[in-house]
Amino acid sequence: MKLYLLPALLSGPARILAHARMRRPLPAPRASLAVLGTAQYDGRASKQFAARLDHALLLWEAGRAGHIFTLGGRMPGDRFTEAQVGKAYLVERGVPASAVTEVPEGNDTRGSYAALVEHHHPGATLIVTDPNHALRAELLAHQAGIDALASPTRTSPTRFPGKTWWLTLSHETGGLMVVDVSRAFGRDNADRLEELLRGLQAGLRPSRRARHEKLAADKLD
Repeated sequence: MKLYLLPALLSGPARILAHARMRRPLPAPRASLAVLGTAQYDGRASKQFAARLDHALLLWEAGRAGHIFTLGGRMPGDRFTEAQVGKAYLVERGVPASAVTEVPEGNDTRGSYAALVEHHHPGATLIVTDPNHALRAELLAHQAGIDALASPTRTSPTRFPGKTWWLTLSHETGGLMVVDVSRAFGRDNADRLEELLRGLQAGLRPSRRARHEKLAADKLD
């Protein structure tokens, strides 16, 4: 392992957990909310996705945003995009359809932000995601030029000490290393590290292989 990766590897989990557990006061009104997509099953939001959407609904009802963007594309074989499912979920629960914009492109956080900025630059934005993802989501939003503040859901089904919690923490630690390397050593080095980490993850979790292949294909387009 390159020596320059050691600080990110050693400090990553502590930074992620500190950000995830940060007790934020209810934020001042922002221009918009952006809900990062995650798994959906033929038009039905997964429990993890529903927790994010429920948090966005609470913020909307509290008057903390004038508009909501639902983010996320689709994987091969899916009939619905994550953005489409997210909008339908919110509209069914009382948010006016005119107040929700689908951004149905991007299959990872960076790709979703790129699509958001290209089509609907939202200005000051609250980013809704899971606690362990909050730090990286906020940093990547800043890299994309978005004035962002993470507002993680507190009802995510991914909780300590469950196996999924540990998997997400390891995933986010790797992702944070990629962000740190990009900032310090450039995007090319970060891309090489990301490719290496995805290869390791695919070996440990074969179910992720199709997603990684889709992300690699998207990068070539």
